[in-house]
Amino acid sequence: MAAAEGTPGTLGTAVPPPPGPPSVPPPGPLSVPPSVPPSVPPPVPPPGPLPPVPPLECSGDDAQAMGRDPLPVLRQILAACAFPELLESPALPEAARSRARSVLREMDAGNIGGYNHEHRSHGVPARVSRFLEFRDGGVPCDPRDIVLCSGTTTVIPFVLSLVVCPGSALPTGVLVPVPGPPLCAAAAGLAGAVPVPYPLDESRGWAVDVAALRREVREARSRCHPRVLWVVNPGDPTGHVLSRPDMESIVRLAAEEPLLLLADEVHQERAFSPERPFLSFKRVLAELGAPLATSVQLVSFYSLSKSAAGESGFRAGFLELVNVDEGVRQPFQLAQSIPRPCVPGRILLDLLMELPEEGDPVRRALEEHRRDLCRDLAANARRLQEELGRAPGIRCQPLAGGPRAFPRIRIPPRARSQARALGLEPDVFFCRRLQEATGLVVAPGSHFGMGGDSGHLGLSLLLPAPALERALLLLRRFHAQFLREFS
Repeated sequence: MAAAEGTPGTLGTAVPPPPGPPSVPPPGPLSVPPSVPPSVPPPVPPPGPLPPVPPLECSGDDAQAMGRDPLPVLRQILAACAFPELLESPALPEAARSRARSVLREMDAGNIGGYNHEHRSHGVPARVSRFLEFRDGGVPCDPRDIVLCSGTTTVIPFVLSLVVCPGSALPTGVLVPVPGPPLCAAAAGLAGAVPVPYPLDESRGWAVDVAALRREVREARSRCHPRVLWVVNPGDPTGHVLSRPDMESIVRLAAEEPLLLLADEVHQERAFSPERPFLSFKRVLAELGAPLATSVQLVSFYSLSKSAAGESGFRAGFLELVNVDEGVRQPFQLAQSIPRPCVPGRILLDLLMELPEEGDPVRRALEEHRRDLCRDLAANARRLQEELGRAPGIRCQPLAGGPRAFPRIRIPPRARSQARALGLEPDVFFCRRLQEATGLVVAPGSHFGMGGDSGHLGLSLLLPAPALERALLLLRRFHAQFLREFS
């Protein structure tokens, strides 16, 4: 039974009213006003470390991660392939839907979810070969020489493993450029080979010094069997594009020694200088004529990640084999099956192989996207060289292609000493101080194989123009302060 109102009980317990403020009698003529404690401000906390500066990534070669937009028509076609109900939706342009229908007609049961062996082994290689013939001014390309892969990073160690001789008294040597992508030395190690660094000539715009390269080959024979020459063109992180005479000299060296020529040409669609257009090693080799054109072994790379589309997440690419023996083709065919190329990535790669054609909106969009990329890279390169050219203690070689610039900065002796006391390379020490003070994240030159004393930095040309302007301003200001601090 419920308790009566106002009496103690289970559900009706009377609760006394909350205490109010104490009763204070009104002041009389002779009374003293009650004492009210003064308001005391809260204590000031002791000074602590400043909050970290938000980071700004300024060194990457991943176009979309650096802020570039994907090409809408590629995503629209891929969306319709993955969800065919969109083929009838007016939300997508008719050109994208029409191209998606063409893609699906080549798929097993009209579905991109299967392995789709025929598309991989015949359809895409045939279109890649036509694209390469167009790129190389009519130099023939056999579709059987095209090996699709799920990104070049995964297949390069496999390629190198084919030239390693496990039972040899000396290891196999792979000549790798310095500075160059970290992948070069890492892939050689994964394949069981040893990297043999060869320096690029900074005073000549990071050109390959063929005489120095020949000395490196001959000196390396005391510790390994040099069998592979890896050339990166356009250069990364250096921003150079090789001239035809330098490429011809490299081909002749590969014939004389002899060496398998690995042409890392993944940044070919990022060549932006009209004065130094990209030429493939295959074209240069073919135009040298016999016997070089029929004897020098060449493997070249193309990557969806580093293409104009910049679709790094879809993992697709291909190799082209030139003058490679028939007996080696079977392992290469194995390479395109393990691991299998991602079908959506393969579709995007296939679409990029479209040749220019009047009136085709998809092909027109592809060409406009390529032109926009090169225009933006060229503008960023000019701006970077103008800004850094005005900064005391910073200089940068001319830029013609690739995703990055590689300026050299002055690091005073006192800063070098402090870096070594901390167990750091001087360029790493500078980059850490730069990030702590400004938030800029740049790659030290030692990341690309340079000695830490050289004072080089890898800066991305793929940043949006406002972000690059801010980065250059902060870098100039910080470097001036750094020089004052350690001079």
